[in-house]
Amino acid sequence: MLSFGQVVNGQKIPLRAITEKLKSGQFITVSDFGFKEYAFVQKGDTTKFYTYQKKNTNPTSIYLYLPGSNAENIYTYHKGNDSSYWYNSLISFDFTYLPENFLFVIIAKPGFGFFNNSNSKSIPQVYWEKTSLQDIVMSANATLNIVHKKILKKPENVVVFGYSEGFYVAAKLATVNKRITHLGIGGGGAYSDFYDFILTNLKESYKSKTSSDTTIKENEQFISDFKEVMSNPNSVIDFKYGYTFERWASFAEPAINNLIKLKIPIFQFHGANDESTPVESAYAIPTEFARLKKVNLTFAIYPNSDHLLIERIDDKKEIEHWNEMVSSFFNWVKLN
Repeated sequence: MLSFGQVVNGQKIPLRAITEKLKSGQFITVSDFGFKEYAFVQKGDTTKFYTYQKKNTNPTSIYLYLPGSNAENIYTYHKGNDSSYWYNSLISFDFTYLPENFLFVIIAKPGFGFFNNSNSKSIPQVYWEKTSLQDIVMSANATLNIVHKKILKKPENVVVFGYSEGFYVAAKLATVNKRITHLGIGGGGAYSDFYDFILTNLKESYKSKTSSDTTIKENEQFISDFKEVMSNPNSVIDFKYGYTFERWASFAEPAINNLIKLKIPIFQFHGANDESTPVESAYAIPTEFARLKKVNLTFAIYPNSDHLLIERIDDKKEIEHWNEMVSSFFNWVKLN
């Protein structure tokens, strides 16, 4: 389920001007990136979200993007030893591909904001306390409702797109918020992460010709670890594989159980060589839809592509299919 920050590439964000401001010691604001910032308090906790729209446009639809599991700001800058700057972001696509009629919306991770440097390696405690599936869905649902009521009151479409960790959030959110008209999901699977760990281990063991006894013991350990997590599923102080027990336990809710409840159009994509979620786990979803005779799912596989839809031709050449997928997704929205 892990999703690594992606280098900002061609997002039509004025990074050169932002870099010059950083060099001169000026304070960077969300407006420098072309975004607007909003915040609201819910059950004593503050949620921040940000909107973006193309210049001189009047959006008529909402596009909520739910990113992967990175514990970081929306944008992070890095300074090299040669005083050069480079950036990475939770936003994974070129804004050129955002249709003019869409208002882009993204929610900050708990305890994080919009922009900061990469020097801080500490993760705030509130992140661990508010990164359960239920907490993220609650914040996303409240954000959509606020955007609908106060920013774009009569949207033609409310589109939600969840990637990697966001895959599972989007699947559940669509069962909660009835305003959602279209759902996009990618980089996730039908069942829990621990099932994916076992499946990945089986595949890797087959490739490396690991002994069956070793593979069985490793998979037994995954199951034992999962039992340990589920023995204390609300703990935010016990950790396993870099996350709290509560986070693992809540995200163990099978996405397929939520997806089959939906009647809205669903667009699912996956890289055939995804190293984070095995493609076999993704295939379980269209298979179940076929069994149930549900016809509201469009399923797209990107051959030879990894979790970020990067197809590596050799050590020096690679092809990025992310923007190709985004273009296909918005064309699909128009047709559905």
